[in-house]
Amino acid sequence: MTNIIEPCCAERQLGQLLREAHGHAALFQTNGDVTAKLFIKDTMLLSGDRPRTLTIAASEMPQEAMRLISRYAQLGYIATLRLMVHESDLALHPEFPDCEVELALLPDDQPVPELMMWRGSSHTVVIQGTMPDVKTPALHLYGGQLGGNNSPAIHATTAAFEALFRARRVEVTTLADGEGEAEQPQTTKRTSRKKTEKE
Repeated sequence: MTNIIEPCCAERQLGQLLREAHGHAALFQTNGDVTAKLFIKDTMLLSGDRPRTLTIAASEMPQEAMRLISRYAQLGYIATLRLMVHESDLALHPEFPDCEVELALLPDDQPVPELMMWRGSSHTVVIQGTMPDVKTPALHLYGGQLGGNNSPAIHATTAAFEALFRARRVEVTTLADGEGEAEQPQTTKRTSRKKTEKE
């Protein structure tokens, strides 16, 4: 039987589910009421201490999640943010002056392999499935995994995604200036006025 995760208990339920399946994939479902923001918030501590890298791949930029991420970056919870979105979502890419940003863009006609991944000092947490910005009443199926950063199981789960991210990664400052994709993109910190975000 597939576990049903409720928004009221997501942190406890997800933590228990992923720990029990440590090193193996765990399947669960939601009724469309667990958003990307909740996934980010309720799985962060499973990855261990700082520095942490957060990866978000979504077919649509989750704005509520982005506000939480901005706050977490200000607090020092996130050292590096990695985003994979469609090219048409680039205009919605917010400023994150408090952490390093890596960006991968896919053509609008290519599906985004939606996932959320925390990589902390000791562990990696991966949630694969729809990353909704708001509650969308519908049955959503997910796969989740918790394992050591050097775990072969984690590598097997994320290898295809990481290969795609490397292939589609672009230079953030180049894009901000309205130019094309850099031939050899590097991690950069976006320069902008520091803004205060509230959750």
